[in-house]
Amino acid sequence: MALAMSGTLHNFPPANSASDLEAGDKLSRADQLEYLADLTLELKEIADNLGCATLAGVLVVAYREAVIQAQRR
Repeated sequence: MALAMSGTLHNFPPANSASDLEAGDKLSRADQLEYLADLTLELKEIADNLGCATLAGVLVVAYREAVIQAQRR
């Protein structure tokens, strides 16, 4: 079953190998946190579509925290 995914601000591939992890280390902390925020928002949309209101709410909190952390420093 395929789920429609909204576009994200960043299009980083998931880290699956040592070389991917090394490339991820070169991204700034803010970039990594913004990517995490985007992923969290997509998970929230999936939770909404499945009718999981509590899970969606927790993911909103996680999204907001990732944005706050990305803006620090």
